[in-house]
Amino acid sequence: MSTKPTDNRKTPLYETHLNYGARMVNFAGWLMPVQFVSIIKEHEAVRSNAGVFDISHMGEFLLEGKDVIEFLQDIMINDLNLLEPSKGQYSCMCYENGTVIDDLVYYEEDPKRFRMIVNAGNIEKDFQWLEEHIDKRDVKITNLSEKRTRVAFQGPKADDLLQPLVDADLSKINRFYFAHCRIKDTPVFLARTGYTGERGFEISFKNEDAVKIWNDLTETGASPAGLGARDSLRLEACYSLYGHEISDSITPVEAGLFWLVKPKEGINYIGKEVLIKQKTEGTERVLVGLNLIDKGIIRENYKIFKNGEEIGYVTSGGYSPTLKKTIGLGFVKKQYKEEGTKIEIEIRNKFLRGKIVATPFYRNV
Repeated sequence: MSTKPTDNRKTPLYETHLNYGARMVNFAGWLMPVQFVSIIKEHEAVRSNAGVFDISHMGEFLLEGKDVIEFLQDIMINDLNLLEPSKGQYSCMCYENGTVIDDLVYYEEDPKRFRMIVNAGNIEKDFQWLEEHIDKRDVKITNLSEKRTRVAFQGPKADDLLQPLVDADLSKINRFYFAHCRIKDTPVFLARTGYTGERGFEISFKNEDAVKIWNDLTETGASPAGLGARDSLRLEACYSLYGHEISDSITPVEAGLFWLVKPKEGINYIGKEVLIKQKTEGTERVLVGLNLIDKGIIRENYKIFKNGEEIGYVTSGGYSPTLKKTIGLGFVKKQYKEEGTKIEIEIRNKFLRGKIVATPFYRNV
């Protein structure tokens, strides 16, 4: 399955988005809504009420077989011994040098059956990597990405708005747990996970149910929201975005995801040696939070300076509708990582004053 940016593929909700007046953009080869009304209004709706996002561009795999857990233990940096049926786990797949193939979430439906959600631009790469490392294990991987639709229902009122539609008690689904249930008689996979820093759910279901589920969710009073708000929300919550805070040239430890790196005694998982060493000894560069003191907007790849010396670069940045100021994330040399450190950021040939600040900027989960 191709994932080239020129594909301009459409999710099952494409026409629905157009009917809602969405502005569409190409993202990872998919035509996706960047906004419906405005990025700021959609962002604020998710922070105060609830929003509905189409995330069908992301990949969905089903892994089945008696050796699935053993297989995933060998290629994931997190420890599957912390899982149980009906629970999910965030992790990274890494190369031998510790850099990231992808960050993803997998859910244990039972010890022989896992569901995995991967990033849109990495579907083909991830599937190939997984297939190549099965070896002689009893594991079968099915790519469900184009057969199912995925949406996120996020916000402080997500539970209250969704509960009347669902035949499961949402109060009993804790963070990173999931349930197979129904929304108005339509079967769905519903997980308490998200990418906004708010309570909420990510929901997967058959393509033929896409428009019905979308309409059911928006009729609750939740606002349709696009990729623009999704990005500003995740930046406030300081969630990593592949290709920005993590990539095939960045390790999880450098990106502050050191807590994912588990010792897993007796299991020599891919990347373990490098990552354990980095976790123990530290790294030369560190991901930090950024604020501007001067007026301006931080964008990715802007250079960071200290006393005229280039010390790093911005990975993500923008205006925070919640905090009403510019925020960003970036890598700096480890000696400059302390909160309060004054820095300069080069923006259009000007050096604007900024500082290193604590993260996350916002989180309500």
